[in-house]
Amino acid sequence: MNFFSTLKFRVLLSYVLVVLFALLLTALLLDRSLERQALNDLRASMGTQARLIAAQLGAARLIKEDSAYADALVKELAGKTGSRITVISASGKVLGDSSLPYPEMLKMENHLGRPEIKEAAGHPDASVTRLSGTLKEDMLYLAVPVRDGARLAGFVRLAMPYHGVQRMLGELRRSVAFSFALSALFALAVGWLVVLVVGRQFAEVVRGSKRFAAGDFGYRIPAGSSGELKKLSETLNYMAGEVSVKMREAELRRLELEAAFRDMSEAIVVTDGAGVITRINPRARELMGVKGFGAEGMRLSGMPAGPELSSAAIKALSSGRPVSFEIEPAAAPGTVLSVSASPIADNGVIGGCVLVARDITVPRKLEAMRRDFVANVSHELKTPLTAIRGCAETLLGGALEDKEHGPGFARSICEQAVRLDTLVDDLLKISYAESGRAQLEKAPLELRALADATAQSLAAVLARTRVSVLNLVPAGLTVNADRDKLSQVLINLLDNAAKYNREGGEIKISAAADGGQVKISVEDNGPGISAAHLPRIFERFYRVDKARSRELGGTGLGLSIVRHLVELHGGSVGVESAEGRGSAFWFTLPQ
Repeated sequence: MNFFSTLKFRVLLSYVLVVLFALLLTALLLDRSLERQALNDLRASMGTQARLIAAQLGAARLIKEDSAYADALVKELAGKTGSRITVISASGKVLGDSSLPYPEMLKMENHLGRPEIKEAAGHPDASVTRLSGTLKEDMLYLAVPVRDGARLAGFVRLAMPYHGVQRMLGELRRSVAFSFALSALFALAVGWLVVLVVGRQFAEVVRGSKRFAAGDFGYRIPAGSSGELKKLSETLNYMAGEVSVKMREAELRRLELEAAFRDMSEAIVVTDGAGVITRINPRARELMGVKGFGAEGMRLSGMPAGPELSSAAIKALSSGRPVSFEIEPAAAPGTVLSVSASPIADNGVIGGCVLVARDITVPRKLEAMRRDFVANVSHELKTPLTAIRGCAETLLGGALEDKEHGPGFARSICEQAVRLDTLVDDLLKISYAESGRAQLEKAPLELRALADATAQSLAAVLARTRVSVLNLVPAGLTVNADRDKLSQVLINLLDNAAKYNREGGEIKISAAADGGQVKISVEDNGPGISAAHLPRIFERFYRVDKARSRELGGTGLGLSIVRHLVELHGGSVGVESAEGRGSAFWFTLPQ
């Protein structure tokens, strides 16, 4: 940095100019005062000498105008005074002059009209500086009157060349100038020293300020010894500490907001007043189909799913009011979004828009499932209830006395009541499994033994359908699971395999460990399931053959219960089937 452009130079220059101006003004005033004092002293000295000379002159001789006497006396006294002495009579005649020979003195003109003589006639003494007509140079004249009592006898006039006065004043001025030069140099040295000290402290303040501006709030400016710079350093250090705390708090808040913005399940898009995207979170990128490029700086309407959102942003920006509606974006078919657009206003000026899109696909599906569930439950309950009511009304109408048909109606009521009990029991099981309150009591289970026990519990069903069970589970294969719940899974799968198998068919139970999981499969050789039904086979109340299912006493909830109980263990379920080739239902469990 150029020294002449620094604050240090400007402060020093200002200080030097002020000092020089003060010294110059003082010198001028002192010069005038010294000159005035020197002239006054000189006039006083000349006045004293003139009065002493006047005292030696005889007033009577002056009245007689004795020029020989007066001229001889002034020439004698001139060497002692160092001044030109002139004696003038009251009439203005020059009676003696120490600078001119006597003959020339006699030729001098009358001096009564000279200024100093006029002044001295009315005052004790008078001084005048003027050009001497005789010597042709500036002279300082001082005249005093000589009196004989009250009578004016004449005048004694002393004259001194003015260049002598100026020489004396010049020497005095040189002494003063030398003193002032030394004072100026001393003041300059002191000023330079002060500027160096202050400049060093100020440089520390500037250096610290730059480090603060660069974000180094841990740095502290060394405090000066005292004064305003010390207070400034302490203030800046305190400010740095406070800013550091605020910056840490702001950074923490920014990270929190950034994490929330990044990880929110809602899609968030921020645009400016022209609909250009300024911020977009990952969920919004996913829903809008933004892949492989940065969306920031691009128009919302240009995004793959932008037209639907762009209309919401335009409405919010144009109306200045929040807008909300539901859409199904083209970039994510089957996804339902609840979109809200809120304008960003700054002092009444709309400067942007915030779009929030929430995926409500699952709630909508759950709502649809709830409606279907209510409808299915109502339908499933209505069928046995209608049969029970019909049979009861028939019995009450007289069939109770009918020994041949009456027991059949009673048996039908009992069967429908059992069906209702089974349905309610299955509903309670699935409700408990879905509630999140189900607790697992895990323990090591030997799968082959569990499969044998489950098949034994269904011996009556198997015997009725003449279906055999082949247990192919390897001996010693174990899993860590809840025995009751896993047994319920196998019971439901074996019961379905027996009911929907062909008469005299076979059920195979197999299991194998693979990659930390065990896959258990229940395979039948029944009629199989068409591919259209497979994706929904584990849904509640879903039946492939509704008439046969009801005929066999199924509730449509067995496979749904299986899915929930397996998922409760951390596993998954699936089915492999084709029409005419049987079905294989499988599930996996962590080993």
